[in-house]
Amino acid sequence: MSHFTFANGVLGTNLQALDTYALLGIAAALLIGGMVKGVVSIGVPLVAMPILSHFLPVKDAVLLLSMPIILGNIPQALEGGELLPTVRRIAAPLLGTVIGNVVGVTVLISLAPHRAQAAAGGLLMIAALLLLASPRLTLTPRWAKPAGFGLGFGAAVMESIASVPGPLLAMYLIATGATGKVFTKQIAIILVVSIITLVATFSGGAHASWSDLAISACASVPVIIGILLVRPLRDRLPPGAFRILVLVFVMAAAAQMIWKSGVL
Repeated sequence: MSHFTFANGVLGTNLQALDTYALLGIAAALLIGGMVKGVVSIGVPLVAMPILSHFLPVKDAVLLLSMPIILGNIPQALEGGELLPTVRRIAAPLLGTVIGNVVGVTVLISLAPHRAQAAAGGLLMIAALLLLASPRLTLTPRWAKPAGFGLGFGAAVMESIASVPGPLLAMYLIATGATGKVFTKQIAIILVVSIITLVATFSGGAHASWSDLAISACASVPVIIGILLVRPLRDRLPPGAFRILVLVFVMAAAAQMIWKSGVL
């Protein structure tokens, strides 16, 4: 029998057990994530994950954020055509993300809830530090493929455990000379493939159902509302300063996740 049953979703069961304030908190986390993305283009999970972890287990939060990431990146992945040539150019990180998500989901499922929370908090802090430091590497053609595979693998593990693949992927694409629309298209394709692999791995182990994916898709609504709400403000705020404030907030929230997990 198929594992995809609408009635027995993990997310639906856990969400039904929450009170109204917790559900409002989850909606607020998604809304805030969309608002921050609308201003500074930082990924929604980086901001939403530490807030969601107060209301949901990390495994559920990762699953909840999967469809907003897919739906948000598909238009950018398809923009301008040239899909197959672009896929061939980024084959190394794509392969790395597929394998990395299989490994990452396996690790996440095997972790005790408090250890999963600590691991997610640690990876969030690393992601925020990478974005604050904005490391810029330059890769020669000789090293582009092995580095792409390694960074794609690492990004997928970060995606599986903490929903934050962006920093490592950005490092690789910038190092290979991708800029502007090329950068946007390439990272969108990698993210879509990465999340589809993540969802398939969750589902293959009976840890996700069609109802989970439907709930995750609904989670895209507050994210989109958040993006639309801040559109008039996007050009009035200093993005650089706002970006730093957001990342400092992420590091503080991630530190609290680690402290709350009790591993220290």
